[in-house]
Amino acid sequence: MTVRCELNINGGDRRILLVAKEEETTEHVALRLAAAILFFDREPALEAGPAHPAVVDVGFYPDLLVTDEAGGIAVWIECGNVAVNKLTKVARRMRGARLVVLKESPEDGRRFREVIKKEIPKGEKIEVWAWPKEEFARWVGALRESSHVFGEASGKSLNLVLNEVPFDVELISC
Repeated sequence: MTVRCELNINGGDRRILLVAKEEETTEHVALRLAAAILFFDREPALEAGPAHPAVVDVGFYPDLLVTDEAGGIAVWIECGNVAVNKLTKVARRMRGARLVVLKESPEDGRRFREVIKKEIPKGEKIEVWAWPKEEFARWVGALRESSHVFGEASGKSLNLVLNEVPFDVELISC
């Protein structure tokens, strides 16, 4: 799925293009859109691949990335399923960066938090945010290939309209 989206968030405007990789589901793209909105004011990079200067020596690539003023990694964002091995290595290499993982439901978030506790040293610094399950289903259902979002985002809160469907959601910390 490819999503062309016009964002009018917190008084700012931006047009984005989210192109799903071959293995990405519609749900994954929906999480990426939510992350782009949640970090809208920090202008996240939607495609941080091998050519992106902040990750050139990392060996892994995030779903979204926020850089600091010096071009270093400020926030590394993963959406949906992420390999524990990848997250372990990223956490070790990105000591000063925030690591945020978005999940589709609180159940997914809590399960992943338990995996982090068992398998990732100092995993408590990894933030896991989960959508309320019913709200995420509505979010995915409202998503179109050509979408428009307007409203506000702050912290883990979304108060906006996606393609004429209103959302007032607080993501859950797991």
